Amino acid sequence: MSVLRQALKSISPSKDWGFIFQVTLAVLGAALIVGGIVAYRGSVRTGVRSFAAAGIASGVVMLATVVMTVPAYSTSDGPPDPVVETVGSASADGPSD
Repeated sequence: MSVLRQALKSISPSKDWGFIFQVTLAVLGAALIVGGIVAYRGSVRTGVRSFAAAGIASGVVMLATVVMTVPAYSTSDGPPDPVVETVGSASADGPSD
């Protein structure tokens, strides 16, 4: 069995597929941007330059999608425990003079 197939079998479908999708988008986006810049600068033909500009724009959109969908932080599996803080001390009879 190939290494890739073993790696894919070990992935939990609930969380890791989104991560793989985001990494794939980031790599493809970066490759489109770099390839588009190289093609644009290396050619004077308008057709090649048009496809290069479209590749750059597609790469920018892919990277923007990755940036917008990557979570800024993550928490544990459950909701956080509420924190109750008391400020000062109060008596049941009300404030004392």
